[in-house]
Amino acid sequence: MAIRRNSFVNLAGAIAGLALFAALTPLYFHVIGAERYGILGIIWVFLTFFAAFDFGMGAALTYRIANEARSDIARQADYFWTAMAISLPVGLVAGAVLFGLVGGGFGNIFKLTPAISAELLHATLPLFAIGVSTILLTTINGFLIGREYFVANAVLGAIGPALSILLPVLAALLISPSLNVLILATLAGRAIMVLSGLLVSQCMALQGARPSISMRSARALASYGAWMSIGGLIELGVSSADRFILGLVAGPAAVAYYSVPASVLARVMIFPTSLGTVALPQMASRSADEEAILARKVIAMVGMLTPCFVAGEFLAEPFLRLWMGPAFARVATLPMQLLLPAFWMEAMAAILYFRLLAQGRPKTSAAVAAVIILPYCLLMYVLASGWGVAGACVAYIGRDLMFLGGRIAVTRSWRLMAAAVGPEALSLVVAFAICLFAWPDQPPMFVGLIVTTASIALALWRRPAEFDAMISDVRRGVMARFAKPVVLDAGSGLDG
Repeated sequence: MAIRRNSFVNLAGAIAGLALFAALTPLYFHVIGAERYGILGIIWVFLTFFAAFDFGMGAALTYRIANEARSDIARQADYFWTAMAISLPVGLVAGAVLFGLVGGGFGNIFKLTPAISAELLHATLPLFAIGVSTILLTTINGFLIGREYFVANAVLGAIGPALSILLPVLAALLISPSLNVLILATLAGRAIMVLSGLLVSQCMALQGARPSISMRSARALASYGAWMSIGGLIELGVSSADRFILGLVAGPAAVAYYSVPASVLARVMIFPTSLGTVALPQMASRSADEEAILARKVIAMVGMLTPCFVAGEFLAEPFLRLWMGPAFARVATLPMQLLLPAFWMEAMAAILYFRLLAQGRPKTSAAVAAVIILPYCLLMYVLASGWGVAGACVAYIGRDLMFLGGRIAVTRSWRLMAAAVGPEALSLVVAFAICLFAWPDQPPMFVGLIVTTASIALALWRRPAEFDAMISDVRRGVMARFAKPVVLDAGSGLDG
């Protein structure tokens, strides 16, 4: 019951963040313009890269606290503040790298106008501070997950993206849309998040325990975090190459038209990631045959999302037109239609990633990413140079195809995948082909309705029993809340 509850809490927080992102992004884009939005998109790629290079402190805290110090507050405080002490110099290095990139010719690399380059140069010091705060936030999040403070972590996860957009939007409207003002407003949001996370960690989770730092904790955290950091860096290098290369060959404005649909679809990964996270310990504790059965059930559950991808192929143009405007939709519709099957494959590959971790093979997962990174970067450079945003999306399809194929090969999951989601994959291929052959026009809506309805019927016909059980749990929970008031004793909260 706790696993399902925590999954729902994580999903709720992520969905709230997605709703705020969807509401604020059109205003943000139109206020600051495509070039500034694209530059910020590239900067956020660097920040995401730095967040993974936290020396694995976030993941190490989650593991050490959950497995070694669950009931020892003093030990938890020692782990937490030791991790923060390690993360601070790492954050300073990350901030210095970002400072150097911006101050050392960032504008020349991406062919910015002189005015935008000047704005960016004035934002170097706030970017330095953002790099530090990004590393500290990953460490705090790892601690909260280890302590199972899922509500607090979900709230921070929802508020963070909102502040990252809301404060810059307000600054652009009330002060100036220049990059230095936008980045300073973003720093204010990050500072609020760090202070809030520290307050929750020290006052609620650690109950005001005296901070301490020890070499024993440092060695324990570093021994686990180093491998996680290496694997995370390789994975993130693959995932962040698209925006960097596209900005290099096609300019920041192209990154904007690529980033918006990609950012929307990336939110779909919330569902497979949540399922994979809660299934990981169960898969790790089972025999090989039982682990394969559970993995098939989880993949089938993720396959229930396929009708959403099918419908997205036909609704991409009206959705973007209503959300971002007709001019934006004319450029971004084809990229979104190309990215939909890519993210479907990414969702399936995510479950196989958790399967590798459950099998005790994180090095194998890193090896798959290491093999992919150079061919993918070359493919992205060639296709983005020739066909701009659409070419970058085709390269992204190739990237996820390589990831999915590689993870299927190393886990020997060919038959498992075909049985679990083979027909669903075929329905998505049909929808994608219809929209691609109709381009530049859109297929008739009645065709989309027929294909989407067929995909829904297929998903319901092949649904796993666990899907019905999850729906029953939700129904019972809703009915119980309306039937009688909920009484919580002092130790029954979700946090702690």
